[in-house]
Amino acid sequence: MSIIFSLLILCLVVVVHEYGHLLAAKANGINVTEFWVGFGPKLFSFERKGTRYCLRLIPLGGACVFEDDNGEEDYVPGPGAFMSASVYSRIVTVVAGPFFNFVLAFFLSVIVLGLSGYSTTELASVTPGSPAEEAGLMAGDRIIKMDNERVHLFEEVQLNTQFSRGETTAITYERNGERNTVYITPEYNEEYGRYLFGITGGITDKDQNFFSTLRYSVYYVQFWIKNVFKSLGALVTGRVRLNEMSGVVGVAAAVDDVYQESKSYGALMVLINMLNIAVLLSANLGVVNLFPIPGLDGGKLLLYIVEIFRGKQIDRQLEGKISLVGFAALMLFTAIVMYNDIVKLFK
Repeated sequence: MSIIFSLLILCLVVVVHEYGHLLAAKANGINVTEFWVGFGPKLFSFERKGTRYCLRLIPLGGACVFEDDNGEEDYVPGPGAFMSASVYSRIVTVVAGPFFNFVLAFFLSVIVLGLSGYSTTELASVTPGSPAEEAGLMAGDRIIKMDNERVHLFEEVQLNTQFSRGETTAITYERNGERNTVYITPEYNEEYGRYLFGITGGITDKDQNFFSTLRYSVYYVQFWIKNVFKSLGALVTGRVRLNEMSGVVGVAAAVDDVYQESKSYGALMVLINMLNIAVLLSANLGVVNLFPIPGLDGGKLLLYIVEIFRGKQIDRQLEGKISLVGFAALMLFTAIVMYNDIVKLFK
C-alpha cells in the first residue's frame, strides 16, 4: 500500500506541475503537442484541440511537450512554436509549473489543517534545567518571534531550533497579554546530535474558522519553503552531508514509515499524513525548480531574463547545450542521491 501511496503522491505533484505549463502555454498561444501522465508504454490516448493526452503504464510523473525543434539543425520555429512566442509568454509558461506546485501545496494544506488543526506556538513544557528554563520561559508561553522573525506555527519554531549551530537566539514570547524578549544560547545534546533549547510544543488549535484555516495554510506552505532553503543552506555549509539527502527511493521509504506508524490510528490519520507529504514535496518541487540551474525552469527563466536585457534571443543551439549540461549534472546528482537512498535501506 505504501508503494501505491508513493507513486500517487509523486505523480500528483509532477502532473500538476506540468499541467501548469500546459495551461499557461495554451493561454499564450503556444502549441502543446502532447501531455502525458506516467511513463513507459502508452495505455490509451485521445486528442483534443491539437493536444494528444496520454496515460502511460508507470504512474510516476508526466510531461508537457511543446511544438518545437525536435533536434533539427535547420528547424525554423513557426507560429505556435514555443520559441516563436514572446519572451514574456515564455516566462509565464516556465513559471506556471512551480506556481501550480505552490497552489497545490496550499490547497492540500487547507485540507490537512481543516481536518487536523494547526500546531500553535504555545509551549507545552519546558525542560527543567534547560537554557529555556534558565531564561525564564514557562509552559503556556506563546512564542511570537525568533531573531525578529515572526513565527505562526510550532513547526517554524522547530525549524529554527533544528538548524541552530549554538548561536544565541532572541525569542519574543507572550504571557498573560504581555510580550517579553529573552536571549537563549542552546546546549549541544550528544544523544540527539544537535543543539537544544529545552522546549516542546504539540498544542493544536482545532477550533479555527474557515478564514483562519486559509491564513494558516499560507503559513504552512511558507514553512515548507523555508525548510527547503534552510536544508540547502545546511548542505552548502557542510552541516548536512550529501549522503543525508533523499531522492525518490528515500521518499518511498519515508512514505512507508509514515504509513506504518499511521495505520493503527485509522484511515483519516493515514490520509492526513499522506497529504502532508504531498504538501512537502509540492512546495519542494516548486522552490527547487525556480533555482537558476540549467535544465530546471529557473535556468530557463534566467536565460529569458538575459534575453530581455540583450534585446534578442539567445542562440538556440547554445541554449540547448547549456540545458544539456545542466540536465546531465542533475542526473548525476539524482544518481548519487538514489545510491545513498539504497545504501541506507540495507543498513
